[in-house]
Amino acid sequence: MLSIDPITPSIGAEISGLDFSQPVPASVYDEVYQALLQHLVIFIHSVEIGPKEHLDFARNFGDLDDPHLFYPHVEAFENIVLLENDASTPPDTNSWHTDLTFKAVQPFASILIARHVPQTGGDTMWSSCYAAYDRLPDGIKRDLEGLEAVHDLGDFRNSFATENSGQTGVERLNESVSQFGHNVRPLIGTHPVTGRKFLNFNEAFVNHIVGLTTNDSSSLKTYLANHMNKPEDQVRWRWSAGDLAMWDNRVTMHYALADYSPHYRCMNRVTVIHDRRA
Repeated sequence: MLSIDPITPSIGAEISGLDFSQPVPASVYDEVYQALLQHLVIFIHSVEIGPKEHLDFARNFGDLDDPHLFYPHVEAFENIVLLENDASTPPDTNSWHTDLTFKAVQPFASILIARHVPQTGGDTMWSSCYAAYDRLPDGIKRDLEGLEAVHDLGDFRNSFATENSGQTGVERLNESVSQFGHNVRPLIGTHPVTGRKFLNFNEAFVNHIVGLTTNDSSSLKTYLANHMNKPEDQVRWRWSAGDLAMWDNRVTMHYALADYSPHYRCMNRVTVIHDRRA
């Protein structure tokens, strides 16, 4: 039987009692799914599963995403993103973001396993977009209803704005904008399963608020980013090698702290794009 222990009132729970050394019944995966819906991000300490089992675990929740447009993958497993960082490859995800909101189909969930962690540092934080919405004053909730935001490659611009492989920064940026694309999403979203409203904003990939001038859009974006950066809405996880985290990407943001350079950190991530149980 699973034990589910909440970490904070708003977000995060630790699961124990899940044994990967033998086949996991479908009913247990249903329990994990319900815990995910309730707590938004779930953690399992020290799992002993390889890349194949990582993929098998993810497939119990839905279809896997295509190989990432930018990050490398684990050798022989193209659906597992390889996130390796040290002094020569510094991390680039140290901002609040919701994964890939600029894609036509926003991912449902991500499943991250720590393969190697530094002795100190390298924590990850998650934030509840439900809680951020609930804290908005009623007048601002009404003002935001009906507004939409343009999502694009955002912070990834930093990776393409310099010359590389014979291309200028301008050429690489123009090519990447075409490759990554844009999407337009409502600022107030509704979860497809729980029906709860959430603040559908993240500072990394929201470029513009539709219908506003650039100045007014920037002002609103600053307000929303500051509003969402409240410790009461967040959970922080200190990794150990073998830890697994799974989060509902539709209603959370996360932030991988870049405080461990020059030390080495290696994570494996699988992204699930369609919620099979929705």
